[in-house]
Amino acid sequence: MKTIKKVTALLMSSMMIAGMLSGCGSTETGTETASSGNTAKETTAPAGEVKGESKSDGKKTIVTVWTKDRHDAEYQQARVDEYNATNTDNIEVRYEIYSDNYPQAIDIAFQSNEAPDIMVHQAAVFNNYVNAGNFADLTPYMDDEFLSVFGDCLVEGVNVIDGKCYFVPTAATTCRLFYNKNIFEKAAIANPPATLEEMVEDARIITEKLSGEGIYGFAANLKSASSALSRSLMPMAERSLGNHMGFDFAKGEYDFTVYAPLVEAWRILVSDECAFPGCESLDIDPLRTQFADGKIGMYMSYTHAEPGVYENQFPMSDEWGCAEIPVLGGNVMGAENYTPNNGYLFNAASENLDAAWKAYVAIFANVDNLAGYYSAGLGISSVDAVIAKATPKAVYAENPNLLLGENDKVWPKAPHESNVDAVVVEGKDMYTTLGELIYLDVDIETELQALTDRYNDAYRKGISDGIGKEVKIAGFDPLNP
Repeated sequence: MKTIKKVTALLMSSMMIAGMLSGCGSTETGTETASSGNTAKETTAPAGEVKGESKSDGKKTIVTVWTKDRHDAEYQQARVDEYNATNTDNIEVRYEIYSDNYPQAIDIAFQSNEAPDIMVHQAAVFNNYVNAGNFADLTPYMDDEFLSVFGDCLVEGVNVIDGKCYFVPTAATTCRLFYNKNIFEKAAIANPPATLEEMVEDARIITEKLSGEGIYGFAANLKSASSALSRSLMPMAERSLGNHMGFDFAKGEYDFTVYAPLVEAWRILVSDECAFPGCESLDIDPLRTQFADGKIGMYMSYTHAEPGVYENQFPMSDEWGCAEIPVLGGNVMGAENYTPNNGYLFNAASENLDAAWKAYVAIFANVDNLAGYYSAGLGISSVDAVIAKATPKAVYAENPNLLLGENDKVWPKAPHESNVDAVVVEGKDMYTTLGELIYLDVDIETELQALTDRYNDAYRKGISDGIGKEVKIAGFDPLNP
């Protein structure tokens, strides 16, 4: 997928609203942390128009922002506090964290008409609601000044759909293997694994040698199969099989049967031979806690979060390292998908869209704030103006695999990602099925074939019903998607 400079040029020549405020920023590090909120402002403005701020009769206009991220809470809350104390627009931003249940919180909020004004982008949330008109088109708010900085972040098929921009990613993230250097040294393992086979063997060695000390080779946050496998098994399938989300773009059909050797290896990884006990009930933060305490040899997660987690949330010095996701047999068959990150979605039904945009530009799209964010090791910027101003922490030089490499590319979306309403699968979804296959004593090939059939049946039905469309790319190269 390529950046759509033509769309940028079109937007710059057809702005409906110009001169939006570019916020004054600061890069000082704050000391307060965000608090978890459980309420959202009810908003019921009609869709399809640019909303004005609600009348406040002298009271401040409240803009509610929801996020799923804790690793950057201290930094972001300090920026919010500064804005609340200094802005002259009579706006107050309330910044709330839903770390463990973000998608469910958004679902409930939309169903009850209590969605926040702004919510941090997450692929599942975006895919579930973009076709329902729940998110505001931000292009009317983007003036020339904004586009001169962020225009290259507008990507057709990612955050721009049919000429409408729904969020502006300012960073990027991908998945990597994180390992404890001290544990590897203690187990006499010289290097992190490059192959899936080595990963299984290393996990077994660590557990065999060190389980008596409460140290185990591998862990995954399998309390939520989707959360665990989206950061581990799925990128492993991209690199090992050239298959994204079970979809074969060259054939234009789903095929989960190729996942069989991965599932077989994962059965060993999560077994008593290799894994930290209780992986099936672990959330990501409890897993990170055990990793920081030196109880887990390795796990897989996102590059944007872990450096900040082990500096601020669960302090850990230079004990951890970062490597590329291991591949089956050592053969790289496809690129690993990376995700444009740190975007914010706006509630189309908000009565406070003007105020929300002003706050967003001043806090979350402020070049100084974003440079401080990157310099603090909280995320990897994808904005040239930010990169030029930032001073990245030494952790990136010491762990170059945290940064995007030549094997990281943006994949096209599988049919169920592009339009969830067009691929309504009967029975268990891919994550639930794969999670159960890893643990249950059932025939892998039979279950993967059944999963393939369920997805293809739903995919074809969506096309025949006129809701979805065929996705097939002639000569598709998974190494250069």
